[in-house]
Amino acid sequence: MTGIELIALTLTCMLFLIGLVTSLLPIIPGSVIVWIGVMIHRLWMAPDDSVSWKIVILCGMLTLIGLMGDFVLGMWGARKFGASWKGAVGALAGAFIGFFLPPPLFWLIVGPILGAILGELAAGRTFRDGGRAGIGTVIGGIVAFALKFGISVCVIALFFLHLFFL
Repeated sequence: MTGIELIALTLTCMLFLIGLVTSLLPIIPGSVIVWIGVMIHRLWMAPDDSVSWKIVILCGMLTLIGLMGDFVLGMWGARKFGASWKGAVGALAGAFIGFFLPPPLFWLIVGPILGAILGELAAGRTFRDGGRAGIGTVIGGIVAFALKFGISVCVIALFFLHLFFL
């Protein structure tokens, strides 16, 4: 392995590590960081020394699925627990606003619940209905985190499998 190959692989692995860690955080697109690692390696290295464009595109499609899951699963969780559309939108708004309030981890849990309650009250429903919708949003968010992390692991595995074994 040449010095350039070692530098490229080290940079790629650093991006993979950063992406894996941040894929567990809401709003921060860790799976995109992992995909960027694949893309940088492909663009930096000679075609025979990196993964194919098919792998880059496949990894990009997997990443897109993870990003869509972030939005869809939060809404799904809220709706599954009985939220009206106003409650579901309130829960998402609460999660988004909560990201910017210190400490963010606290507000990312409390924000969707408060947003769902406010959304359900705006829809003429009760605090209890809003609380259930908020809990559903949090559960949907947990499923989305697991999906993003799993997709990031799959993208990394595809990269190394293709780079070293195929």
